[in-house]
Parts: sequence; C-alpha cells; structure tokens
Amino acid sequence: MEPYGAGLPYPGARPVRRRASLACDTCRRQKEKCEGGPPCWRCQRLGRPCTVRGRVLHGPTEVVQDRSAISNKSRVEGLELIVRHFLGDVRLDEDNVSRIVARLGTTPQGEAPNVDEPFDVQFVSKNIAHYSGEFSHWNFSQKLRRKIRSPIERFGVKEYWRPTQLQSGTHMVSQAMSHLPPRPIAMFLVTMFFKYSEGNVFYMEQTWLQERLERCYTQSTEYSLSDVPWVCSVFAVLAIGTQVAHMEDQSAATEDLNLCSEDSVGLSLYHIACRLVPDVILVASHESVQAFLLLALYALPLSTGGLSYSYLGIAVKMAIQNGMHRKYVGEECGQKIIETRNRVFWSAYSLDRRIGIFHGRPASISKSDISTDLPNDDPSFSSPPYVNMIAFIKLSSWLGEIAETLVLLRNCPKRFIPEYLERLMQIRTHVEQWWSSLPCCDTTPGTALFRQNSHLRLAYLLIYIYMGRPFMFTDDWRDADSRAESAEPRVILVRSCVQSALEIIETLQLLASHTGLCRASYTEFSSCRAALLVILAERVNSQVTDRFEEELARGMALIRRMTGGSSSESEISYLESLDAAIRQSSSLATSGADATQSSQEQPSAYAQFKHWTQAMKSETGSGNMAELSSFSPLSFLNSDPGSFGQPRINEVADLMNADWLGSDFQLVPDGDAFAPFQAE
Repeated sequence: MEPYGAGLPYPGARPVRRRASLACDTCRRQKEKCEGGPPCWRCQRLGRPCTVRGRVLHGPTEVVQDRSAISNKSRVEGLELIVRHFLGDVRLDEDNVSRIVARLGTTPQGEAPNVDEPFDVQFVSKNIAHYSGEFSHWNFSQKLRRKIRSPIERFGVKEYWRPTQLQSGTHMVSQAMSHLPPRPIAMFLVTMFFKYSEGNVFYMEQTWLQERLERCYTQSTEYSLSDVPWVCSVFAVLAIGTQVAHMEDQSAATEDLNLCSEDSVGLSLYHIACRLVPDVILVASHESVQAFLLLALYALPLSTGGLSYSYLGIAVKMAIQNGMHRKYVGEECGQKIIETRNRVFWSAYSLDRRIGIFHGRPASISKSDISTDLPNDDPSFSSPPYVNMIAFIKLSSWLGEIAETLVLLRNCPKRFIPEYLERLMQIRTHVEQWWSSLPCCDTTPGTALFRQNSHLRLAYLLIYIYMGRPFMFTDDWRDADSRAESAEPRVILVRSCVQSALEIIETLQLLASHTGLCRASYTEFSSCRAALLVILAERVNSQVTDRFEEELARGMALIRRMTGGSSSESEISYLESLDAAIRQSSSLATSGADATQSSQEQPSAYAQFKHWTQAMKSETGSGNMAELSSFSPLSFLNSDPGSFGQPRINEVADLMNADWLGSDFQLVPDGDAFAPFQAE
C-alpha cells in the first residue's frame, strides 16, 4: 500500500521517491542527494526554486489549482444566482457585496450566547398535555423556577390552569345522551362509518369507539366534563354514518338531488354534537382534536372551504396546544397514547394542508415546526390499513411541495422559470416512481381494499391535475405543443393533466360499477369535478367539437349521482353551464347518455335504518307532537322547556342557505393572489 502523502508535500513526512536520473541545479551545486520532482523534495521543503539546466520546474499543484479555480468559479456563479433570486437584480461587484455584508454583519464577534431553549410538553392527564414552545413565557418562568432552587408547590400554585368556570354542567352530556338512537341503529351507523367514511385516514380506533358507545347505553354510567370530547365524537360518527348509509342500498341513486330522510336525522345528530363544541374546546385534549376532525368530515360535502376548513384549522391549533406536532421524549405517557397522538396529528395536518391547497389558503403550520414521528405499523390498531394511511400522508406531502414550487414559479423572474419547471418535472418523476412501488396502488375490482385503493389513486391523479392545470391557458405552451416539442416541460405537464382527468373518470366508473358512488365522499366528488373542468378546458384549447365527448358525458352522469341536497348541486349546475356555453360557442350538438342504474337486493340492516328514519320524518310531519322515545333523536321536539333544544326535523332545509353554501365553490375568488394556481 502506498504511504499516505506519497508524491505530495506533507509537513513532517518525507515522500517516498526514487533517485532522480538528473539532479536539479541546486542539489548538484550543493552536492546533495536529489530525489527528483517536479520539484524535488528538498527545494520544495526549503521554499527555493527548483531548476534543471536553468528551467524552473513546477509541480502538479498548478493543475490542482487550475481545477480548484474552475470549481470556485462555478460555485461563485451559483451563489450569485441564489443572491439574485432572493434580493432581486442587484449589482454583485466588490463594493456592493461589501455593503450588503456590512448590513448583515451586525452580530457582535466573540463567543455566541447560550440561547438554546427546548420546548416543553407536560401531561396534565392521560389525554391532555400542556405544550410550551421555545422562548415562551412559560419556558422562561420554568428557568426562573430552576434558578430559585426552591419548591413552589407549597404555595398552592396551579401550573396548568384551565378556565373551568366557563364549562357547562354535566347535565349537557346527560341531555345529549337522551337523544341517542336505538342501539341496533347506532351500531349500524358506526359500521357504516368505518366501512365507507374512514377510508385511508385515521380518525379513531374502532374498538375505542365501540367501548365508549357501550358506556352510552349503560344506565348507571356517570359522566364528567372530561367525557365531553368523546361524547361529541360519538354523535359526529353517527351523523357521518347517516351520510353514507345509502351505500348499503344500490337503488339509492333514485334519490339524487333530493333531501333524504337520513340527511334530516344526520343533521339533528350533528346539531347535538355542536352543542358540546364549547366544552370540547375548553377540555383541549387529543380527543378534542378527534372530535373536530369528525365534525370537519361531516361538513366536507356541505362546505369544504368554509365550515370544514374552519373545523380542520381548530383541530390543528388544538393539536399544537397539546404538543402533538413535536416529538415526545418523556416517560409520562404510554406508547399507545403516543401512537394515537401521532396518528391523529398527521390526519389533521394532512387534511388541513390538502383542503387549504385546493382552496388557495395558507398553511396552518409550517413543515419546519413539525418534528413528531410518522405513525408506526402498530398491530394494536386495526384500521385504516397502515400502508394506505402512510401513502395518503405522503401524497399530501407531495402536493404541498408542488404547491410551494408553483408559488415560487409564479413570483420568480423570467430567467429562473426553466429551473422551477425542471423542479416540477423532478417532483413528477419522483411521485411516479414512488407510486409504482406501492402495494396499495392495485385497484383491481373485487379485492378487499378496492375502494380504499381507488381513493388513493384518485388522490394520486389529482396531483398531476394540480401540477399541469396552471399551464393549460398559457400561449407559450400551445406554441411549443404546435411545434411538436414533446420534451418541453409544460407540454408534458399539460398532457399528464389531461390524461389523469380521463383516468379519474375511468376509476370512478369502476367504483360506480362495483361498490357504488358515495354522495358524501369529498374525494370522489372533488376528483370528478376537477377532471370535468380539465376536460372542458381541453375542449376549449383544442377547438375540436367532439373531443372527449364520451368521457364528458360519463363524467357528468357520474357527478350527478354524488349529490343529495347539499351545496354540491351548485357545482354541478356550474359545470353544466360551462358545458352548455362551450357547446353553444362551438355549435356542438347536444348529446348525452342516460346512466344505467343497477338495483340490488336491499340489506335488512339498511331496511331497518330506512324504516326508522321514515318513521321519524312522518311522525313530525303529521303534526303529531306526542311524547317521543328517549332514544329518539327527535325527542328534543317535546314541549319540555328544559329539553335539549334543536330545530324541527322538517325545517332543516331552511338552514341550507344557498348564498353562503355556494360561495365556497368560486373557482377564482376576487383578489386572490394565488388565483392562477388555485385548485379545488
């Protein structure tokens, strides 16, 4: 093995060299042994010039210096590019750079002060934690306490104060419990929730909910204010169950655009849950985060960018209050609770980020502020499937990166546009490679996770739509496409966008044929709407009268089956108006196909639930104000002034004000700075 530093100058070590065939002039003159070079070791060590017959010898260091100069030049050019990106088109001559450095260099020289201050998470109870971030008042007070070195507990200090005087009495929980539906109906709705609503997002563990539901039907159960969050969650789950109960009856497609009886019952259950919201906020546990996640899920098909977005924002803020966004390193909490906290936080963060991006809203929390671990593959959690849950979180993360890149692309100087387009192309390649490696990308009908995997595929295809849609109406893209420049990034992105829209229609058609479409599924409805908008835009761009005529007809037939008395009707009418305007301007013939409806035998469980909801509707509609069962969700109609007051079941349609519900679906809000990149 060649010794370290052979052939190179190294203080304190002499290189191993053979004797030179021709000694240098200096060594020959001084009669010294010359080991050759260039230059020889003695001349190099003594710093004297090394010459042979009068010619100065230069070593390989010059070649290294040349390479270093080239590397430094490339590095300086890259740094100048970064500076101009953040500071604009500034002069980077020596004088101006000195002035910029002078303005930045205000930090005094010397040893940096010790300002390292960790965050603090203290558990008040098993479900409630107190989080205090770096440099907060609380952390400084704890520093002061440690400085005093004297216990303060003897003074009766309450460290984690809660405004308990604002909480309602336990009678609120008892009154809410009196409106539970019969146990078989409640169990049916819970089953519907986990079968059709949970999908790829973790809201709660099924066994945890069933245990608490059993407590609800035990007459001897006593409730405390700490039980308010999970009681609110129970009623939210029952309300969501009414939204998807029609999935058990394939003939429910005949009720399109009608306010079904189960919608009325679900609304009354939702109102009961809403009565508990102030106390849920005051308790502020991770169960409170779960409750707001469920309320957001119920409101998703009704007011996505309004009420649901607000619920998700509260859920994220309450998760921060509990320190769920930071990695917990203490020993006060068990592993089961930590895993539940992690799963609930990532569900709230992913949903909030996703809805925020699709509606052009800022993020509720920065990625740099998140340090908690991703969920683990814990066998004690039965649902949702772990691989699907992680895939949904990752898809939301990819979507966030694309949104950030589009914002940078929109605001950057024109000379940097190619770089950000290349960044989009790199993200596109990474997403495609990652998706092809997933085991949950199989959407073969008949498999156990067909519906969950199909929803993941819809979320995956929406990424390509969101990535390519901003370039559909740019003139330079159309010019590049007409010149057949297929490698141009904008051409690739737009073509992927259109192809993804067509694949979304195919995926929804498979869902409709094998499991049915859900009226309350935001994933199914929003992906269908996004696909139809892209198809309509492509018809305008191409100016081909019959382009994607069949796919458009199929998509319109599918989206009409995903409504039921909600504000999504306004979106459908908007799509139909766009289609009619395009047809009129292009002199297209109106064509359409009636969607075939398959009828299957109605399951007995759904028949029982349907009969119960119809009975409740007819009971109040006939004007009969007789005493109702204590388990009926309509028992609030009793004349008792102390009862848990709710609106009448037949008057809930009056609450559906089209003005404020429809306002959440404006495609490009006025004054929106990010309008060119707005998605849903």
